[in-house]
Amino acid sequence: MELLDGGRVVIVGGGVIGLSIAYHLTLRGYRDVTVVERNHPGDGATARATGGIRQQFSSRVNVELSRRSIPFWQTFEERTGSPLDFRQHGYLFLIDNEAQYEVFRRNAAMQRELGVDVRELRPDEIAEVFPPTEVDDLVGGTYTPEDGSASPADAVAGLLRAARAQGAEIRQQTEVVGLTCTSDGAIRAVETSEGSIEAERVIIAAGPQARQVGRLCGVHIPVSPHSRQAFATAPLAAIDPGYPLTVDMATGAYVHPEATGGTAVIGGNDRETASSEAATVDWSRVTSLAEAIAGRFPALEDLEITNAWAGLREMTPDDHAIVGPIESRPGLWVVAGFSGHGFMQAPAVGEALASWFVDGDPGMDLSRLALSRFGDAAVATLETTVF
Repeated sequence: MELLDGGRVVIVGGGVIGLSIAYHLTLRGYRDVTVVERNHPGDGATARATGGIRQQFSSRVNVELSRRSIPFWQTFEERTGSPLDFRQHGYLFLIDNEAQYEVFRRNAAMQRELGVDVRELRPDEIAEVFPPTEVDDLVGGTYTPEDGSASPADAVAGLLRAARAQGAEIRQQTEVVGLTCTSDGAIRAVETSEGSIEAERVIIAAGPQARQVGRLCGVHIPVSPHSRQAFATAPLAAIDPGYPLTVDMATGAYVHPEATGGTAVIGGNDRETASSEAATVDWSRVTSLAEAIAGRFPALEDLEITNAWAGLREMTPDDHAIVGPIESRPGLWVVAGFSGHGFMQAPAVGEALASWFVDGDPGMDLSRLALSRFGDAAVATLETTVF
């Protein structure tokens, strides 16, 4: 492997996105990569993710990022040397009105154009794919058999181990407190709770904390943290581990069958919660969630909740990530705001950033994800230390 002297790259954030970038940069020969994580790698939003991996999106860039990530998840152990069980149980969306189904069908046509195996199902075909479903009021569904889920904890562990083996430095329990810039605004160093780190490129990959880090750098990053919750269930005979992760679009409720014991993860009725820095379980939503699950999946009426957890999801105003350089701060990049899609898209994002740095081209069109789409308000007038 040819080592590349492109100056030190500092990645702020040691979740799955930051570690994927570090892994892919070192894989491409970058010799000076440092990840700065305020806690332990993977302890933030990644640790609370449910691990879904899907290709059904309404925008081409999201479809492409997920589609490009699938081969990495399939060959994770071969690439990183660490095991990962990517269960390709599929994703199934259930639709109960014609107007919404027409939108899904148009999206499916676009997804197929990009190489995704997506199928439009009649109600009777839905009953064959996920038998517990009440289909009488459905007009159809869309199903992607190659989609599935994997363990975020295992993914983080594998990427961390491989990035370190390839030369990346991981500084944990280290908080970023500011930037030092040259007189023309170019990045010179990252200031941390443990001292200064010289850097020629800094990547803000801080997930729900990206806006806070952006303020330190004099940039407004429109990422808002939102609490999201999930519930684990006791075993139930009606749940088969081979069933797809199934989403009822009428209520937002989903059932995510797990690999063993007839258990599942359920959730999805909390999308409209206000922005918050605190990840908390709202038990008042359990009743409406249980009613939604029982109404769509009558055989699951007796589901018993055994555990619950909440995490912060990093949302942008248009539910799309922010990926790319900040023109007003030469050397500063943002890779954040994935709006619930970060885990599944992390491999392609890391590969694109590495290609961008090494080849000058991300290998795909990421213009849709530029911070500049939010206008001049994205650039703040905050002061940073001038070197």
